[in-house]
Amino acid sequence: METETISGNERGMALVIALIALFLMSVLGGIVFTSSNSEILGAKNYKVMNESLYAAERGVEYAKSDPAIYEAVGTGSLDIPVGGVSLESGASDASGTVEYLMRGNPPRGSGMDATEFEANYFAVNVEGAGPLNSRTEIEINVARVVPKN
Repeated sequence: METETISGNERGMALVIALIALFLMSVLGGIVFTSSNSEILGAKNYKVMNESLYAAERGVEYAKSDPAIYEAVGTGSLDIPVGGVSLESGASDASGTVEYLMRGNPPRGSGMDATEFEANYFAVNVEGAGPLNSRTEIEINVARVVPKN
């Protein structure tokens, strides 16, 4: 009787299957690495842009809340920050301008009587700068209600 060996008929098939499995796992690992790397870069970009946005918002809030700006601007424009006030916070900063637009009636819904009050309208334009040269610009209009003379 002849006995056949099981390994005699396979002729290296296990090695070929192992190499194919190794290749497939390598491709899968490369795809996962690329995907996670792009997610990390996206999150970093989001953080950087948010820092410049927050800097611009700080500048807008400063410009809206400082009455000295609106007294100093008159009928022209004025750079912010005013009086050496720094808006810097870490790696981000903000700067901009406040420009007089016009004088008119108080805004609708303000509850101010147009026979007794008037409004000075200003354009506030602020640019926030963040890390990696990121920039965000915000422009708003502000109405300062004052009694009529």
